[in-house]
Amino acid sequence: MEGAGETMINQMHAGIRLLLFFFTFLLFLEWLRPVEEVTDTSNMGYFIVYAALLVVLYAFKVSWKWTVPVSFFYMSICLYMLHYRALTMMEDESWLRLLFVDLADGIRDSFTADLDGLTPGFRTFLFLLIIWMLCYLLHYWVMVKQRLFLFLFLTFLYVTVLDTFTPYDGDGAIVRLVICGFAVLGALALIRLFTQHGLPYSIKKMGIWVSALAGMITLGVLVGFAAPKPQAIWPDPVAFIKSTSEKYGSDRKRIGYGVNDQKLGGDFIGDNSVVFTAKSPVRTNWKVEHKTVYTGKGWLSSRSNTAEAIYYDDENIGLYDYIGELENNESIAELDVEIDHGHIPYPDPMYIQSISVNGDEDPQELLYSEGTSRITPYEEEGVEGERIEEISIAFMSPTFYLDALRANGREDYDESYLGEYTQLPSSLPERVRDLAFEIVSENAESDSVYDQVKAIEEYLRGEKFTYSQAGVAYPAEGQDYVDQFLFETNIGYCDNFSTSMVVLLRSLGIPTRWVKGYTAGLSTYDSAVGGTVYEVTNNNAHSWPEVFFPNTGWVPFEPTKGFNPEARFLETFEQQEQEQNETEETERQEEERTTVPERSDEGGGTDKSFDLASMVDFLKESWKAVAGSVLALGILTAIIYRFRGKWVPRLWVIYYKRSKSDERFSKAYLRLLAELARFGIKRQEGQTLREYARYVDQFFGTVEMKILTAEYERILYSGAGSMAEWQEYEKTWEKMILKTIA
Repeated sequence: MEGAGETMINQMHAGIRLLLFFFTFLLFLEWLRPVEEVTDTSNMGYFIVYAALLVVLYAFKVSWKWTVPVSFFYMSICLYMLHYRALTMMEDESWLRLLFVDLADGIRDSFTADLDGLTPGFRTFLFLLIIWMLCYLLHYWVMVKQRLFLFLFLTFLYVTVLDTFTPYDGDGAIVRLVICGFAVLGALALIRLFTQHGLPYSIKKMGIWVSALAGMITLGVLVGFAAPKPQAIWPDPVAFIKSTSEKYGSDRKRIGYGVNDQKLGGDFIGDNSVVFTAKSPVRTNWKVEHKTVYTGKGWLSSRSNTAEAIYYDDENIGLYDYIGELENNESIAELDVEIDHGHIPYPDPMYIQSISVNGDEDPQELLYSEGTSRITPYEEEGVEGERIEEISIAFMSPTFYLDALRANGREDYDESYLGEYTQLPSSLPERVRDLAFEIVSENAESDSVYDQVKAIEEYLRGEKFTYSQAGVAYPAEGQDYVDQFLFETNIGYCDNFSTSMVVLLRSLGIPTRWVKGYTAGLSTYDSAVGGTVYEVTNNNAHSWPEVFFPNTGWVPFEPTKGFNPEARFLETFEQQEQEQNETEETERQEEERTTVPERSDEGGGTDKSFDLASMVDFLKESWKAVAGSVLALGILTAIIYRFRGKWVPRLWVIYYKRSKSDERFSKAYLRLLAELARFGIKRQEGQTLREYARYVDQFFGTVEMKILTAEYERILYSGAGSMAEWQEYEKTWEKMILKTIA
């Protein structure tokens, strides 16, 4: 019946039809009004005029042969006035050429998912296309479906959400929506009475309906304004959400490396963006900096040690955190940086022999901050440094021997380490200190510093605490961050665990500092580089404590549940030698076992087996091109399906012309019914074929459907069908099915 509804609208006076679309346009206008206020979009007049132009074209049923060029002509004018007029005044260059260059670059960037590279002109072009699409949908809902309730509901939802969570004031919009929405719904209800329920059409009946509808809307609006307004039952959700986020951690942050740690707590959202990839023979955490001042809410950098040193990246800089056994072999880590945060991540604990940034051809100066262990390219004031893309680090990774670590007691510390690295705020609750002494007295195997550190570490890794990035609280005003985690919530992520371990150890007088960086990342063997490659993403951002031992230096520990320590610990130096010999023997046997014999060329064939590793490498290298191709194929498929009514009937004509089946006529007739339903002329429940045929002929102004239906019923009840019937009615059937192309 939808087609009949459209016919009814077409038969109305043009002014009435335009009035219906006018109210529909006012509804659509409520989607455009807030855009300028809640975004940085300006010059909204161009877009409103464009929407009005499209509504008028659809209201008067202007052919697509005129609608498309008129629409693109107006879009060109908008783009010229908004983006290219100033350029052409300053430069002697065609604005059309600039426009086509922007469109081509924008399409390419869209397929490669480089959304940041989209030009303002291309973004405006996309916005205009969206307006065009929405105006067509409004035309479809009004002219064909005669159902606008879903759009009206979505508009109410859109306005109320913006009114609640943005500065946009939706009071006036709600009133306008009530007036326009009920006007359109009432008009469409009247059309359905005329078309579907057989109400005779007359100007008088329409006038009565419109008057009654206008009166009801006016009365409803007046009552709404005059009626008393009760106070809100629910609290303001924005204020509620803000207060909840401060109290319970609902203010979710995106995980990744950040420099501001003054206020710890709250939830995190995962982020798989790759920060860098590292080819390294040693699995290690990647350190960026350490902080020493705990405030009760978070961390600040050193207030006393602000010394800095400048090195050239091609010299032996000799930066190290430990003073133990230094006979390990030198390793080289090659980092390819995807996201440049301005710092240089390096293996932890630090023993760096040299660093090269962006190759050796143009050595850069490096700035090392002793108070934070942070390494950055040195930049002169007012001069912007080049982006960090490649880093090569020559380093040595230590092996820590437990017999040496256990030889340290608290009495062995120099006074210089008992100030800055044992600092705690005066507001720290006494029960935190009491807990630290209780843990070591009950669980430490000896009075050595190492055993006390391990007791604290194992306590935090115990069953009492839960690792989670969701449901993590912010401390309330006047509440200590560590105290809240240890005694109340018992749930958190690395910042909670690492900060708690630092504070507990400092409560015992053990020098400890808080370290930030990344975990080792996801390791894969890359045959192209002939080694292990680690992919480090924002999800690998991590924090951990480092403890100072007088005879060893700074030693990293891992209190966070679910994370494994990357530092290497052995009981004695003799165990190191024994394990080294065993490792060399294992590697020799593995090499013999995995040696690939030369392939015989007997048989003359080539290896055609499926190489999964090659396929995975290809997808990693070309995922953007693959994703773009899939997206383009999906869009093309959607377009072909959307306009199937233009080409599918012709395919059925070709198919049935070539068919040799005796049942060809019956099948072709059923196919005609399906295409008519797709076109919008659906057979109603309980409607006979003859009644349906009369309705179709009345709709198209033909008699062919009645003829085809009579022949189909004769074949259906007699069971007789032959090639002769098809040849007689083929032209009639073809004429009817091609009408569904319109």
